[in-house]
Amino acid sequence: MKIKIIEKSHELDLEDALNEFIEKENPKIQDIQYQVALTSCHGNLEYSFSCLIVYS
Repeated sequence: MKIKIIEKSHELDLEDALNEFIEKENPKIQDIQYQVALTSCHGNLEYSFSCLIVYS
């Protein structure tokens, strides 16, 4: 079992990174977990989109 975490500041960048990982590694995915975090820095909202992939 292996774990891969991918984090991006834009959801479409995360989607591209996930598709690239799947195409390159061709993993046998056991589980995928998705999370969005939102913070405020100097009055600006900052997003963090992340995905944890459990695979073999």
